Amino acid sequence: MEGLHWLDEGNIAESISQREGAMYAATSEGYMRSKLGMYFLFIFSLINIMFSACSPYHPTPYDALTEFPGYLTKENIASLTVLQQETVANGLVLLYRYQPDMDVDEYCLATTFVTKEKNGSWRAQSASRLGCGNNLSGRFKAMFTVGGNITELTTAYGLSNDGSHVRIQWSDGVISVVPLTNNVFLKSRPANIAIDRIDLLDVDDTVLETISWAN
Repeated sequence: MEGLHWLDEGNIAESISQREGAMYAATSEGYMRSKLGMYFLFIFSLINIMFSACSPYHPTPYDALTEFPGYLTKENIASLTVLQQETVANGLVLLYRYQPDMDVDEYCLATTFVTKEKNGSWRAQSASRLGCGNNLSGRFKAMFTVGGNITELTTAYGLSNDGSHVRIQWSDGVISVVPLTNNVFLKSRPANIAIDRIDLLDVDDTVLETISWAN
């Protein structure tokens, strides 16, 4: 009949053979990919276990500040003063003051983002430092950092002897009003985002000073 194409037994056998060959090749390729994926997963898990085993155990988030990229050492951790802290992005942002050299009358203001591992140990993930000096108090200073190493994170912080609070204008339009406590402020968001400006305000919301990063 017109429109129908008949296959003889030889053609049928050849077609089945080709199909079985293709199925075997596909099955073999999938098996090899599966084996390869399991191999890489095993290697990654082994490296992670070895790295965790070699990493020092930090029972508190403050002890983790002695690990890179934190700024403290076992020699100067006694000078640590935590001014503020904030829970964000499954971790903790610490704003603190410390003395780099215990024999020198100089202090630094810094932040470090720390997270807790499955074994209960705390790890330092990212850090920034506003500056160091004999007297950290004084005129309004502020900065922000983007990136939390293992997670999206942006942290704004600063200090001032004047004013009662700050107004942070984020590049996505969000505005955060944050009080000054111990003459410092801290605000973090779980996102990689820029800050346009930070205003220092008094109790009447009068702008005393502004630090701007907007173009």
